[in-house]
Amino acid sequence: MKTMKEFVEYNLQPELIEALTNHGFKHASEIQDLTFGPILDKKDIFALAETGSGKTGAFAIPMMEILLEEKALDNPCQQIVILSPTRELAQQTNKFFEVIGKELGINSACIIGGESIEKQIEEINKGVHVLVATPGRLNDLTKQKKVDLSNCLAVVFDEADRLFDMGFKKDIEFVLNGIPKSRQLIMVSATTNMEVLNTAFKYGSQPEEIRLNEESMLVDNIDHKIAMIDKSEKMPLLVNQLRSIEDAYAIVFCNTQFQTHLVAEWLMKMKFKAKPISGRMPQNKRTRLMEEFRAKEVTVLVCTDVAARGLDVKDVNLVINYDLPNEAASYVHRIGRTGRAGKQGHAISFCSFEDCENLDPIYDFIGDKIPKMDLENEDFAKDICQKPYLDAKTLQVVERSNDKAKMKSKTKRDDNKKTITKNTKEIKPRTSTIPFTSKTFKNDRRFFVHTGTSKEASQKLALKHFDFDDLHLINTEVVAEGGKKFILFGPRKTTFKHTLKPIYKKVLTPFLVGILRKANMDLYVKASFKDNNLKVTFTGNDMGLLLRNKAELLTAFETLTKQYLMRKLYVKEEVKLTLRCFNEEYSKDNKAREKHYETKIITLVDEMKKKVIETKNSVLLKSMNPAERRIVHQYISEDPKFNSNSVGEGRFKKIELSLI
Repeated sequence: MKTMKEFVEYNLQPELIEALTNHGFKHASEIQDLTFGPILDKKDIFALAETGSGKTGAFAIPMMEILLEEKALDNPCQQIVILSPTRELAQQTNKFFEVIGKELGINSACIIGGESIEKQIEEINKGVHVLVATPGRLNDLTKQKKVDLSNCLAVVFDEADRLFDMGFKKDIEFVLNGIPKSRQLIMVSATTNMEVLNTAFKYGSQPEEIRLNEESMLVDNIDHKIAMIDKSEKMPLLVNQLRSIEDAYAIVFCNTQFQTHLVAEWLMKMKFKAKPISGRMPQNKRTRLMEEFRAKEVTVLVCTDVAARGLDVKDVNLVINYDLPNEAASYVHRIGRTGRAGKQGHAISFCSFEDCENLDPIYDFIGDKIPKMDLENEDFAKDICQKPYLDAKTLQVVERSNDKAKMKSKTKRDDNKKTITKNTKEIKPRTSTIPFTSKTFKNDRRFFVHTGTSKEASQKLALKHFDFDDLHLINTEVVAEGGKKFILFGPRKTTFKHTLKPIYKKVLTPFLVGILRKANMDLYVKASFKDNNLKVTFTGNDMGLLLRNKAELLTAFETLTKQYLMRKLYVKEEVKLTLRCFNEEYSKDNKAREKHYETKIITLVDEMKKKVIETKNSVLLKSMNPAERRIVHQYISEDPKFNSNSVGEGRFKKIELSLI
């Protein structure tokens, strides 16, 4: 990850170079080398690089240089704001500024939830140059007029995609509305997120895109594998892996808070130095736990995805996905916790029947299959102790004799609770079925044929042909193999045929965003594809333009979308296209209705649970679609007394509910 360039070659202030040297920073990483120039030139950037590549230094070092150049140290009102998706990442980033900035007279403050707001206000009043904050707490202090952002020099979105994935979009827009339009906008991320770029465009930014190692979503020095096992084999395999690696220093990922605490408690019963970390824990305990983990007083950290971003613990040599992540991008961020700072790392993902639906999206996302482990009986520990029982509310271990009392004290849901929604109306979506056929075009550009000696060189030419820069979108097949150049030796000429994979939203979204940018329209666009339905949704202040004159402009977008896809991809005939406009108020009401629907499902499950307890027999719930089954499985996974399994074939399976 390091380059041969030293920090002295970047014409930084002498005192900044001295501070970096004093703390062991001598050479810039690759992403730092790429970002220093544009940031110091006051350009907006969107930097994309894999985890562990040095992204914090990529923006923090030039930001400190700008503060020194602007002579802003005498005027703490000129601030730099860094937005972080998690408290742990905010603390870690602030630590970097504390260590390096202290020698330069740069004061920073960490503004996060779960900590004393009075102490944070007191710290801000002393005067700070850098505010490292989670969006919610920063907005609270801004609304209380305890933070003034009117002289903000720059805003940094740290782990930008995660900020938007975690639902901070409105908080981020509140921040951007309160700072000068002349501010610099810096976005760093491990994966692309079109919502991030759409927000940048909306607020007048056209960031320079910097991408590092696009051809690989994964760090090269991470050996990652997948274990196809039964659910009951997860703990025996986990224990064996922790024992087999000398000085194992591991992070274990689970999908739910209940599972996180259960696995950690189980490992503690097996005498491992393990502890859980989740959103249920108070911030002071989370901070203290991370200190214990860095000091290796705790050597196995069990967590949810809250810890998958930004935690820079360099010596982690093993990552275990106890559950496959629900979001494909999280796979990259999870395993990126190992193999940092150039060290070798190992990552193993457990895939049981319940995890299989998450596997294909991960393969699509990373553009490759994960090598499978060859497992023997010896790979599973035989001395697994009894699984502990946890109270679903407190996540504390309870004795089995107390289980009935715990169940009786469980809070009952109010069946008569009504969901109140506003009297708003959905802007009717325009829907059409695309007449996708096997139509051929003159000079058909849906494929690219090239003869050469190198597959990689041929794929690069194909990218130019399709006008894309994402190699994962290219599907390559060998059409014919020729002879070697010198009969018996030398490179072999091969004819390759390249096409675009039918990943519709990745192909379509940049095209539509480009049109909106050129038309200077204040609109967001989101494309999604599921069950042969391609949905394109427009939201924003210029939504009315699309619907004028009987939705004439929306019809034009429909035609453009059809033509673009038909000329780029081989589209299946059964694919349907829906173009629609949503007003935001309806979206809120729709979420309220979904919440009410989820409550009804949970109420039904509670009734069935009572029946199971009374009869001591399993019961079958009615047929449900995948979304409904997900609600049931998630709810049952938090109750240590019950087990749920999908039964049947097809999309509408039944769920069997039984006692463990």
